[in-house]
Amino acid sequence: MLCMLMAGWLLAAGGTLPDTTVDLRRGDRVVVEGLSGSVEVRTWERSVLSVEGVGGEARDVGVRREGGRIAVGPGDRKGRGLDVALRIRVPAWVALEIQGRELDVDVAGTASELSVRTVDGDILVSGVSGSVTLSTVEGRVEVRDARGSVSARSRGEDVVLARVEGTVEVESGSGDLRLEEITASLVRAQTLDGDLHFQGSLASGGTYWFSTHDGDADLVLPARTGARARVSTFDGELVSDFPVTLQRYGGGGVFDFTLGDGGATLEIQVFDGEIRLRSGGR
Repeated sequence: MLCMLMAGWLLAAGGTLPDTTVDLRRGDRVVVEGLSGSVEVRTWERSVLSVEGVGGEARDVGVRREGGRIAVGPGDRKGRGLDVALRIRVPAWVALEIQGRELDVDVAGTASELSVRTVDGDILVSGVSGSVTLSTVEGRVEVRDARGSVSARSRGEDVVLARVEGTVEVESGSGDLRLEEITASLVRAQTLDGDLHFQGSLASGGTYWFSTHDGDADLVLPARTGARARVSTFDGELVSDFPVTLQRYGGGGVFDFTLGDGGATLEIQVFDGEIRLRSGGR
């Protein structure tokens, strides 16, 4: 076991990468790249990066420090998409970046900058705080129990957020968006060909924008919600539990109205689908 790695690659023998550790310093960034398979990240109290791996190509995985950048990936710097299952432990405070093609990613407990990009793979993130940026082409994205800023995108599958506080930006090409127990001052949610569900509160002074082209938009809001609202639909209808008095009708299915004290800014755009505003209690 190596406690401090200053330079050079550590390569495993056979099909298993032995537990490899590297001391970390404040300001370091851990980068996982050039892998396929799966990566699981958990946090611990030690200021140490620990990497364990199994799979036919685990022997080709290396760990390298380059200044404040610690890279985990193909040991010869030329290989791409090594098929492995990695288990990584890091302190919560370290910045983490994960990139791969056919790669499933599961991260829990981080409290710093987190970036995950994969082409064909699911992304699961839970119990995190800080800046979170997640992107997959063919995969599902799920974020639970997060505080900070969350940006999550999937071109082909669903995006699910639950119990998120901070700011939210989510997007899907052909999947559904499901946002539950959201407490955010800024929400931007857009799907091209899917349904959109939001359940949460609207902060006074906050901005909330929801859009779907071919799907329904379903918003569950507290009964005392205050918002200046604009709703637009080309081929659909608005159904509301809240009393709605139109202040302006712009033609072409554009309606302006106020809920409560009008504290937040709310805009909902649906081309072909129903818009539902439902009361969710207090």
